[in-house]
Amino acid sequence: MGIPVTCRNGHHFSVKDKYAGKKGLCPYCEGQVEVRVPDALSSQEFKKAYTQAYREERKGRTPSNANSDSSVFDNVPDETTASASSSSLLGSSVVRHNIRCKCGESVPMWFAKCPKCGVFLEHF
Repeated sequence: MGIPVTCRNGHHFSVKDKYAGKKGLCPYCEGQVEVRVPDALSSQEFKKAYTQAYREERKGRTPSNANSDSSVFDNVPDETTASASSSSLLGSSVVRHNIRCKCGESVPMWFAKCPKCGVFLEHF
C-alpha cells in the first residue's frame, strides 16, 4: 500500500511507505514534493475497524476474531474472579533464579562464571 502524494503542479502519484517523511522529485515535472507521514487515526482501515468494534460492543458481542491467534492472552481473565481474589497475579509461581557459588556469592543462574571469584559454575 502506497502513500498518496500530490506535487505543486497537481500531479498525483503514490510512493512506497518507506519514503514517509522524506522529500523527493515528482516523476512528471521534477518539482519537489514532500511525502507526508500518514496519520493512523485518519486512515479508512482504522475508522472501519473502530466502527465495527464499537457496534459489536454496543450489541454485547465479542469481536468476530476474538478467538483467533492474534490475541496475546491464552485466556482472558474474568473481571469478577480477578477482583474477588486479593492475591497477586505472580503468586507462588515466582522462582528465584539465583544460585550460590562456592565462595558464598549469590549469582544469577544464567551466569557461567562467578563475578566475585571467577570460578566457572556447574549447572545441573
